[in-house]
Amino acid sequence: MKKILLSLLALTTFVFANAQIIVRGVSPAVIANNYDFTWADPGGGDWACPDFNVANTFVEDTLMMVDDGTAGLNPQGNPISAEGCNPLINDLTGKIAVCYRNTCQFGTKALNAQNAGAVGIIIINRDPEAIGMAGGDDGTAVTIPVVMLSSDDGATLVNEMANSDVVAFMGNKLNLYAHDGGTSKSDIMISKYGSIPQDMANNGYTFDLGVQFTNFGSSDNDFYAIAEINGPTGQVYYDSLAPLNLISGDTLPVFNGNANSFAALTNGTWDIGKYTVSYSIGIIGQTDEDTFDNNFSSDFHVTTDILSLARQDVATSTVAVNSFPINHTTSYQSCMMLQDVYPTVSTGVEGIYFSPFNEGVSESLDGIYLQGEIYEWDDAWTGVDGAWANVTFDVLSSVADFDWDGTASTVNGEVVYAPLNESVQLVDNQRYLVCLNSFANDSIGFGYDSGPNYGANYSIYNQPIGALNIDGATWYTGWTSADAVTLGLKIANDVNVIELETIEGIVYPNPANNEITISLENGNGFANLSVHDITGRLVSSKTINTDNGLINVDLNNLESGNYIFNLNFEDGKISKFKVVVAK
Repeated sequence: MKKILLSLLALTTFVFANAQIIVRGVSPAVIANNYDFTWADPGGGDWACPDFNVANTFVEDTLMMVDDGTAGLNPQGNPISAEGCNPLINDLTGKIAVCYRNTCQFGTKALNAQNAGAVGIIIINRDPEAIGMAGGDDGTAVTIPVVMLSSDDGATLVNEMANSDVVAFMGNKLNLYAHDGGTSKSDIMISKYGSIPQDMANNGYTFDLGVQFTNFGSSDNDFYAIAEINGPTGQVYYDSLAPLNLISGDTLPVFNGNANSFAALTNGTWDIGKYTVSYSIGIIGQTDEDTFDNNFSSDFHVTTDILSLARQDVATSTVAVNSFPINHTTSYQSCMMLQDVYPTVSTGVEGIYFSPFNEGVSESLDGIYLQGEIYEWDDAWTGVDGAWANVTFDVLSSVADFDWDGTASTVNGEVVYAPLNESVQLVDNQRYLVCLNSFANDSIGFGYDSGPNYGANYSIYNQPIGALNIDGATWYTGWTSADAVTLGLKIANDVNVIELETIEGIVYPNPANNEITISLENGNGFANLSVHDITGRLVSSKTINTDNGLINVDLNNLESGNYIFNLNFEDGKISKFKVVVAK
């Protein structure tokens, strides 16, 4: 079955950038780069903007800051006049307007720029990521393109605007060049975690390598695709595919299970340190005329004892934080989903690292009370490709919690640690939801690491990355469906449990096609054989009887991919194997 990335579901009505839609600095050279962005999509019903999904729908022009004449500075230190919340006093005819997010609706800003003659508008977020934009009261009157950039990228453009004219391109680049291929951060598979404890990594940790890319050029071409992983001691993975023929305008998904896919990752030993997953695509025998979107990478860390979607902060040996999105009126829960297979030596959670942030007037955490919980999430499993509305949160059973009180010495936005009130052992393949709760406080938010983008993982693994509950009412995929919440589980071994005896053995052949043989050193009798795929989903379970320590297993009902085979014997002994099915 051909796997193509899903449209990502999000908190507000917009569609994430696909690879043929870009926002790029054109000139001068110092700002010539592709920028992460979101855009106002008319398909959501609350905007009337041009549809960037249509080929050759774009604007390219000089940037100009808006000015509505309002005096003063906003909390970020930017001129309130540059928020564009009132009718503008400067002429933007033929320009792409630039304004800051803050106190009024996105649609209002865009309409004011449109009325002043702008051909498009860039809204700069107050946080270091781009988020969704609802049209609000005026969105359906806006007929110019509307995009959002992060605070950092926005500052890059604004700073250069003070020195010279800045020209930007925003829209669909299909057929702008004869020879052009590209991908995006949301189209590459990355590690399932930003931080993973070494004991857990060395327990057979693996993840899929994959990339989806498009031939944007007007000519048909042969492409190559490269995937590699480099770590603290050098390269641990490399694979290349070529030639990959792609006609003009077509998209090629290179994922496990497709006609074209990278070899399975089978690294046996993971050293502590930083790893980088990298992808490169290019055209064979031709020069790619637009190389800004040919190379993408993502880091993750093997740590001593922290499991997190966020990367490690090497300076503090905790978890990275660089963003604090907030959009609630009473309270919200910020959660990560967890479902995995853990080391044979039973693994437990002692406490949680997280980053509380108060954007209130005092910006102090003194006396702020927060709580976190680990829930067993026992709702019936459903894939996110069947619509987020089908993902339910009705059967959440708390198995651990913590209480945290801020003090006068707590720095706003720093990573803090809260021990669980009672350590909890994690159960293999049990689905968990680990949540931070702000309670009835509309100014408290939680930090995120904007570095990893789990968009492709979300689609290909067909499971949530996390979840977000706004004001106790509705569950959402997260701020962008690809978020890495700064929430790190401190993992410890032997949390009030007895180590189980493991039966050693081997599997052959491996990789295999139709059948494998499991040979055990001293395993006889009845056992339960359970098979889980890479996402932790149970694929099959049956009782088997070993014959002199040999077990033959039929693989014809399994698709190509990586699987974990667990044997649980009547006497409590266990055995576990990683099996690669290649058909």
